[in-house]
Amino acid sequence: MTEYEVQGQWLESLPSKHQVLFLTALGHSLTVAGRDSYVPQTEELAQPAHLRRINEIQHRVAACTYEVLVNVSTESFRRSMAELVLDQSDQRLRENMQWAWRTAKERVLKAAAQGAT
Repeated sequence: MTEYEVQGQWLESLPSKHQVLFLTALGHSLTVAGRDSYVPQTEELAQPAHLRRINEIQHRVAACTYEVLVNVSTESFRRSMAELVLDQSDQRLRENMQWAWRTAKERVLKAAAQGAT
C-alpha cells in the first residue's frame, strides 16, 4: 500500500467535522508551501510551475471541503486528496506537499486531543 493510500484511508476514517478541519488546515498549509515559489523580498516567482500546481491542488481541496460541508462528498474524492497532494514527481514540490499534509494532520490531531472540535 502506498503512503498516499494510507493517508487517504486516515482522512476517510475521520468524522466529517474533523475532515473539514483537516482540509481547512491543509488549505492553509498549501498557501504557506506556495510561498516557497517566491523570489524573496520581490514580487517575482522563482518556481511559477510549482505555484500553479499548488493552486490547482488548493482548488480541489477547497472543493472537497465544500462537498463535505454540504454532505455531497464521495469517499473516492476524499481519499483522492492524499494522492493529489502527496504524489509529486518533483522532489522540492513533493517535500513541500509532504510538509503541508503533515502540518495539517498535526493540527487536526492536536485540536481533537484538546477537545477543540
